[in-house]
Amino acid sequence: MVRFSLLRAFERAVRTSKRRMSSSRPTVGCLELLESRQLLSSVSLVHQGNAVTGTAPHSSGMTARIINGSVTATYPAVGLIGADGQDYGTGVLIAPQYVLTAGHCAEGVADTSGQFTVGDKTYHTEKVFLHPNFNGDVLGSDLANDLAIFRLAEPVAGIAPLPISRVTPRVGQTLTLVGFGGGGNGETGGDGDFGVKRVGITPIDRVTSKLIRWNFDNESESNTAPGDSGGPAFLTVNGVRYIAGITSGGSSETSGIGDHSFDTRVDAYATWIDAIVNSPPPLPTISIVATDANAAETLVGQETNPGTFTLTRTGSTSAAIAVTFTIAGTAANGADNPKLPTTVTFPAGQATTTLRVTPVDDTTAEWNETVKLTLSKSAKYKIDSAKSNSTVNIADNDRVMPIVSIVATDSIAAETRSNESVDRGQFTVTRTGATTSALAVSLAISGTATNSRDLAKIGNSVTIPAGRSSVTVSVSPTDDNEGEPQETVILTLNGGAYYNVDAPSSSATITIKDNESTVSLNDNFADRTPITGSTATAIGNNRYATAEVGEPNPGGTSGIRSLWWSWTAPASGSVTISTADSNFDTTLGVYTGTSLIALQTIAENDDENFNVGVSTSTVTFNVVAGTTYQILVNGYRGDSGDITLKINQHIAAVKNILIK
Repeated sequence: MVRFSLLRAFERAVRTSKRRMSSSRPTVGCLELLESRQLLSSVSLVHQGNAVTGTAPHSSGMTARIINGSVTATYPAVGLIGADGQDYGTGVLIAPQYVLTAGHCAEGVADTSGQFTVGDKTYHTEKVFLHPNFNGDVLGSDLANDLAIFRLAEPVAGIAPLPISRVTPRVGQTLTLVGFGGGGNGETGGDGDFGVKRVGITPIDRVTSKLIRWNFDNESESNTAPGDSGGPAFLTVNGVRYIAGITSGGSSETSGIGDHSFDTRVDAYATWIDAIVNSPPPLPTISIVATDANAAETLVGQETNPGTFTLTRTGSTSAAIAVTFTIAGTAANGADNPKLPTTVTFPAGQATTTLRVTPVDDTTAEWNETVKLTLSKSAKYKIDSAKSNSTVNIADNDRVMPIVSIVATDSIAAETRSNESVDRGQFTVTRTGATTSALAVSLAISGTATNSRDLAKIGNSVTIPAGRSSVTVSVSPTDDNEGEPQETVILTLNGGAYYNVDAPSSSATITIKDNESTVSLNDNFADRTPITGSTATAIGNNRYATAEVGEPNPGGTSGIRSLWWSWTAPASGSVTISTADSNFDTTLGVYTGTSLIALQTIAENDDENFNVGVSTSTVTFNVVAGTTYQILVNGYRGDSGDITLKINQHIAAVKNILIK
């Protein structure tokens, strides 16, 4: 027997419902491409009326029949199966929510993508069970396990399921074949007329451990065709029809005389089928969300302003389910709102239900209140842990909310040394209205100063005590022994449930002055610091230095933090000028001239030895006694830090010459 092949990509093919094979090439049944033969020329078929009236969905010039079968309006439990809005095969109802079909018609179908159309209604799946040992590459053998079960999202109403056979079929018994596959006759084979329910009979010619087989020998017998896959083959015992087989495939592409067809034996898989059909459905998962979390008291004659909780369940909605919860919060159930129940029921067919919270206007000035619902555990459902509780807020319409403002009543603070008086800044937070109870106010802290490093830590809230209308927040700077610019502390009032914020006075700023020098005296060329002596060391810091317009860039490297020195050579000879002990990447330039626009470059250097990681600068050059040299130290592309500038002139020793 030629082995079957299976195309996996649903979107590249149109499913047909019976796998067939020939000696020339294999075919692929529910996934067979139209290039092999025209089977499902349009899968979006109008099949509902056809199954009742017996009319073919299109005029083929042939009698509509299974293959030597006849149109039937009976067998109501047999319907069309498909996926993603397409019908392509046959299935049979074996329990109110379960449909038995062929495995090759369910392969690749997502749990919620399947469908079953029966009794003028399409039911969608919530779970697709493909036999765990299904092997589409060996259809026609006992190793294929070509069965699948669709579990529907709701029971099929008004149609009785059919029982499965639990006894071994025998050779010579007569099978009744039912399906929606192509009609035709033995001589012509299937005509691709998919979508009409047909019935026919054939004797069993062979039974294996997993299959029922028959030969389509003559015109007195019937045969299955593409489109019948997944459909039932019945054996009648004592007047009761039992599902003995599920249509799987055959050897001929045409399904005509000479075809050898086979069904999967249902009795061989009864244990697997029972385990699925008789297993309890999965528990639904319940969640609760306040879809309208803000309610408010209203006066008589005003439109009510309720809040709303929405409860949602996942999974099957076929039956009603009661969900319990606890009620908490600051609102009194039955006093601040009409008494809420502790149980709500999802009606059958409904995935959501709501519970409204309508506040009662009690004419008492009070704080805003809350209603909190928390789902209770149950053996009938699971709880979504991320949405197990939710809260509705009730705003009072009698209370006048206090208005809170903030100002900097002392807007300047400064770093001080240990022996100096502390210079703090001060914010004042003020409220309007009654002072009978304490009021906690939320704060946001920003500015250039770092909380708890540049100042003693300020918390993210402040409480105005009962009996008082204001409270102060102090800013106590920390002396960090670093030269730095002035810093700021900004406090901003956050909104709260029990007060309103005065928008014009919602934030305030305090400035912290530094107590270390932040100005470099030799920042400008005109203010350069003189250095004297043949060996000298100067120190500086360029963290807050600036660059002047027209300044040179030593080594062609730009910088923005330059300091200037001047040095007059005490003697002629060689001199070395270096920033070697500085703690950042420097640039160094030496010039003559008395103004920026008239400088002449004498020597310049970026890195003393970049290759070995020495990024300070060194220059060596000859000088003339009495000449003044202008020295520029900058940071590489904005670098800054502590500068150590060293000058070392190499004055040759004068030798005594003896004249004889």
